Amino acid sequence: MRTIIRGLPKLNFRSVACLAVGLVAAGCASDPRPVVVGQPMTIPTLAEYCAIAQKEIATARVPARNVIVTDYQAFSRASPQVKPLETLQFVGYADPQRTKARMVSCKLHSAERIRAEYGATAAGESTTCARLNRRTLDAVMLSLTDRQKKKMPFKGTIGVLLDPDEQATSESQWLESFTMVQTDAGGTLRIRAKSLGSGNMRVSSRANAGGGRQYCHLIAPDYLKRILIGEVELPKGEFPQSGQTASR
Repeated sequence: MRTIIRGLPKLNFRSVACLAVGLVAAGCASDPRPVVVGQPMTIPTLAEYCAIAQKEIATARVPARNVIVTDYQAFSRASPQVKPLETLQFVGYADPQRTKARMVSCKLHSAERIRAEYGATAAGESTTCARLNRRTLDAVMLSLTDRQKKKMPFKGTIGVLLDPDEQATSESQWLESFTMVQTDAGGTLRIRAKSLGSGNMRVSSRANAGGGRQYCHLIAPDYLKRILIGEVELPKGEFPQSGQTASR
């Protein structure tokens, strides 16, 4: 699995679907498959984050080269190659020094597109971006010490909810900001991914560059960990009747 970093301007990267009660996320209503398939849950490094996301979201058997783009405008204009299989990645940070990753944006390929290019056994079925967030939550929870778990501020009946994907209808809409993490009026932490493309999308031809895309904005593992142990304070929602929540 190779990683390339580009700064570019040249192109030189049902209801609530899943929930976590206590320490481990429960299953996704729309996807009954297990999260872990014969391997331990680990947190990927940022260098290979989207390449691993590609493997997970499409059950891909073709190794992907991860291209990290450090300029958001360049990332917004770029599209990942399918041959060789390539993923594009942009990391948004919570601090000006760019040391605390907040969100990882991945431009991936659907399982259908990978099968169309590499054969019927090259990928399984596409799943959702929310499923990737679920895996991150599970892995982060397993990485916490008992002391860190005791510090968690989300101790309600339902401590953490993984919402269904916020689905964009166009790439420009996908690139717009959205509420990735929030606390509701009951103090539950809610995590949301934003997606473009669908696992049900058919690829009509190899020339259809956009038809097989599956793009995800995902919460960064370190940011989620800092929220869970109380290092990032999210204000509580104040207007539960209208559905408004506090977010960051």
